[in-house]
Amino acid sequence: MRRPNCSWRPGTACLCAIILVVTPGMASAWWDSGHRLVALVAWSRMDVPTRTRVLRLLGEHPQVEKYFTPPARLQDGRLRHQWIISQAAVWSDLVRKSDRDRPTWHYINRPLFLSEKARRSLQPRLRVNLATRLPKGASLATQDLNVIQAISLCRQRLNARDATEAERAVCVTWLCHLVGDVHQPCHSTASFTARRFLRGDRGGNDVPIRGDKKDINLHMYWDGQFGQTRTLDGDLVRRAAALLADRKLVAAGRRAEKRLQGETWVAESHRLARDVVYSSAILAAIGSGESDPEKAIPAVELSGDYARRARAVARQRVVEAGFRLARVLAEVR
Repeated sequence: MRRPNCSWRPGTACLCAIILVVTPGMASAWWDSGHRLVALVAWSRMDVPTRTRVLRLLGEHPQVEKYFTPPARLQDGRLRHQWIISQAAVWSDLVRKSDRDRPTWHYINRPLFLSEKARRSLQPRLRVNLATRLPKGASLATQDLNVIQAISLCRQRLNARDATEAERAVCVTWLCHLVGDVHQPCHSTASFTARRFLRGDRGGNDVPIRGDKKDINLHMYWDGQFGQTRTLDGDLVRRAAALLADRKLVAAGRRAEKRLQGETWVAESHRLARDVVYSSAILAAIGSGESDPEKAIPAVELSGDYARRARAVARQRVVEAGFRLARVLAEVR
């Protein structure tokens, strides 16, 4: 591949070139906009050999014609390549409800107990997959893996001697998505209570949040930190460029790329869930529902301070995810 006419430094002008690219999108988590941002950040950090290897592998993907063939209007090679890596980041959501869907791969429910009483009562009988090691014989067809196990599996199979090119391509697409997922705090944690959330709140999906036009839930609030855009549009590209122009965020990304274990990434997200996501107001609302588990929890109206902290956390996590994804994809051979 000819070296693109741009540098790989943060803030690269290459990202701005994507401004004309618009593609149809579908399902989401971090919603599509967040996942595409992770991919754009990662692309800016990859060197030419890594880009070449990743693009070659994606050309071997079993669904390349359906999901990885750029629109004919994209004549510029750089735009076509950036479009492909962006598609890789959302592929596992595009195949939801199909035989390629792996619902549990996207998260792990490390418990956050509402009280010590709930911990004592529930911990001995939790039915939650918190394992960090792969089960014997795990493959890309294995359904019940958590996000740590799924990342580990894909990294292993990516360069396994007996892996086909198609299998390795699928591993690339999963990694492009899961590295983003694991940096969203709600994909690491679930709240457990003694009466209402005996099996957890599904990463905040069962906690209502007061929205501007309609109520949403806590998980949706965090997934939507970068908006609901389902296309690679100009606004999204400007956001990527702004992230890469922020020296503090780039410094955080450089620190993050030195820690490349999925378990570490989950531990970081779990701390953020405990310290930021599940604020005192949210915990109070969950607690108020313990007296009558059949009664709806009141929707929480989030403060301006909460919104500012959420935005700051989301911006840093997307950059950290992008830097780390670039390092993980450098493993491709």
